[in-house]
Amino acid sequence: MKKKSIAVGLLAVFMLAPAAASARDVSDVGHTVRGALELQRSGRQAAPTRPMLSDVADRTYERYLESFTYPIPEQFERDDAFAADAGS
Repeated sequence: MKKKSIAVGLLAVFMLAPAAASARDVSDVGHTVRGALELQRSGRQAAPTRPMLSDVADRTYERYLESFTYPIPEQFERDDAFAADAGS
């Protein structure tokens, strides 16, 4: 009987917890999210831009262009090592 009363008590706590949240708690979350989104939009706390060295930029661009030399396959073959049921 004691276990049942504990379970009922816990159930009541979990069911009443959302009702206990005040409107202020909800608005605080919204305010925080809006503030974070505004910082992201404005870029005020963004990291400074860093230039890419020319040799790195050249190699990156060459690799990008090289990626177009291979045809896109109609279908990808699944490697057995990465199959979903490989560990079973």
